[in-house]
Amino acid sequence: MASKSLSSDHGAVTAEFMLLLPALIMLFATVLGSVVFATDRIALEVKGFEAARSLALGLDIRAEEGIEIEKSLEGALICAKITKQSAMPMSTKLCVMQVGQ
Repeated sequence: MASKSLSSDHGAVTAEFMLLLPALIMLFATVLGSVVFATDRIALEVKGFEAARSLALGLDIRAEEGIEIEKSLEGALICAKITKQSAMPMSTKLCVMQVGQ
């Protein structure tokens, strides 16, 4: 005997998908946001290293818009603290030995 689908089963898959869709969208947004945050963090570390290296060589540094650079001396090391103001503020501090020390 052929099985007949019950009329109460119509649309069950669609209803389950519609219940799952908001969770999938939130998961995708979280993953995408994490990737963007990690990329910004890596870029900030690179800028911090470049700033510390430039200071150690005695070169002048310029901060980009939205980024603050603070110089400091810690013994034989010269340090650059980079702070980025955005939706989620980030900062990093990198130190290198001064050239000629």
